[in-house]
Amino acid sequence: MKPSLLRYILPGFVVVAAIIIFSYYGQMPRLAVGDAKYGGVLNISVKSEQVTLFPLADHTLDHHRIQQLVFEPLLQPSQTQSGWKYFLANNISSLNAGKKLRIQLRKNVHFSDDPCFRFHSSELSAEDVAFSLSLACSKNTSAKQDLILPQIIEGGLAFYEQNADPLLATVRGIRIIDNYTLEISLTGAYNHFLNVLSSPSLGILSKQAVQYYGKEIDANPVGTGPFLLYRVDKNKYTFKRNTNYWRHDRFGNRLPYLEEIRLKIGVPGEDAHALFLKGQLDLLFDLPIEDLRGAFGTLYDAKRGKNPLHEIYIKPAAKVHYLQFNSTQAPFDNPNIRKAFAMAIDATTICNSVLMGEGRALNNLLIPTTTQHKNPYLQPDNRGFSEKMNEAKALLQQEGYQSMASFPKIKFFIGSKKNTAAYKWSVAVAQMLEQHLGITLELFEQQPPLNMQPASVWRIGWVGDYPGPESYLRLFYSAAQKQLYFKNELVDSLYLASVFAGSISEKVAAQHRCEKAIIDQQALLPIYTEDFIALYRIGLRNFKLNESGLLDYAKVFIKEL
Repeated sequence: MKPSLLRYILPGFVVVAAIIIFSYYGQMPRLAVGDAKYGGVLNISVKSEQVTLFPLADHTLDHHRIQQLVFEPLLQPSQTQSGWKYFLANNISSLNAGKKLRIQLRKNVHFSDDPCFRFHSSELSAEDVAFSLSLACSKNTSAKQDLILPQIIEGGLAFYEQNADPLLATVRGIRIIDNYTLEISLTGAYNHFLNVLSSPSLGILSKQAVQYYGKEIDANPVGTGPFLLYRVDKNKYTFKRNTNYWRHDRFGNRLPYLEEIRLKIGVPGEDAHALFLKGQLDLLFDLPIEDLRGAFGTLYDAKRGKNPLHEIYIKPAAKVHYLQFNSTQAPFDNPNIRKAFAMAIDATTICNSVLMGEGRALNNLLIPTTTQHKNPYLQPDNRGFSEKMNEAKALLQQEGYQSMASFPKIKFFIGSKKNTAAYKWSVAVAQMLEQHLGITLELFEQQPPLNMQPASVWRIGWVGDYPGPESYLRLFYSAAQKQLYFKNELVDSLYLASVFAGSISEKVAAQHRCEKAIIDQQALLPIYTEDFIALYRIGLRNFKLNESGLLDYAKVFIKEL
């Protein structure tokens, strides 16, 4: 063969050989060092009928559990004394007596591959963080979070009130130093600002992605998280493994382990349990007690192969359920009226008879008693129900309601459908108020309207975005409420005393007094607290919820017995 001909054939042969070798090895399964295993599909569901893949869009636990697949905050909650640990941020230093913070980001953290980065870097930068924090201080129509961040960052309130565009401007107190460093000036030396930064609501967005997609960013989420949105088909969402994800396990294996997560939305608890038993779901969050009994009952069938082998996971939690009054207008602007309502509710009966043993009555508390929190100023009200009712009726008469015929009809916004546990216990509350006080409530399945209505109450289920009492107390700090529903000078002053406290002992003491003031004012009607209960199939490994009920999907893997 002529040398000139070899000159063309040999390179072609090398290219073809390289393609064959790459195809062969590229299709081989990834192998993990240690006990973990790559690959597999995780099937999950949520009750919510609508999903918005935008960190600030909601503050429900369902929402946070989905967002964390794609978006990540600067810090993560932790049960350490500080309450947080580094995540996207690599280091934070305090300046100017705690009124300024310098944040240094991890290097080589990239957003997931996306067409928006065709001519731009996908690496996380200080500009992205500055944009995300400014967005949280804006009047963005998709943002449903409270006003705590605009209160804390210098210039945040002005940014909010001026309806500034975070794509065009940055909050005055946020200064970019270089690509990986920024400084944040605060309106005071707050001791909880770093805890706030660990909230999943403050997942960092790509400024370039928001510029590229505009109003369509919800349908095209771009984050640094372990998964990326691959497909949406009606009520089914498919998330694929982010091959550029930055985290590794202790053996050096790149996370995540799972290849895919498939999410079904709008699945009620009973339907989800049925799908689990058919092997169509691998994991159930927030399993009700009545379903828990059924789960234990199916273990025998599981051993016989009739349904998946599974485990039940229970984690003590500070999840609370209560009714919120519109305390800004009559009749609930009167604390005696609120107290009368609270005395007419037998939360223990609701837990035992309506919820079939699910949860524990809060009994005169906002924050459940745990090993980390016990308020010495608050004691359970153990009086007999008849004694409470006598006081409730006396309070109503004292406020001019000799006959309840003149009492206004109450609008009760439940925010849940009729076949749910939330609706059932809400109906029980309405029946107790009518039976014991002669008060009529009109029940609505939807959430309360943005414009507060007089004579209205609504159901709240809450678990703190991060550990500690502050994430509960701030709900009643008037300056943080987008729509004002409760305001009390003593509560506000004690809340501020707690977040400005210079020592842990001073902070804890102020938090205890603040919670007592909230209860003394009957700012809410406490019902019950519950633990996190989950059900998952045996092959699912590394299942562990944090204190806020979130699962680190990046570390979960599937390894059959």
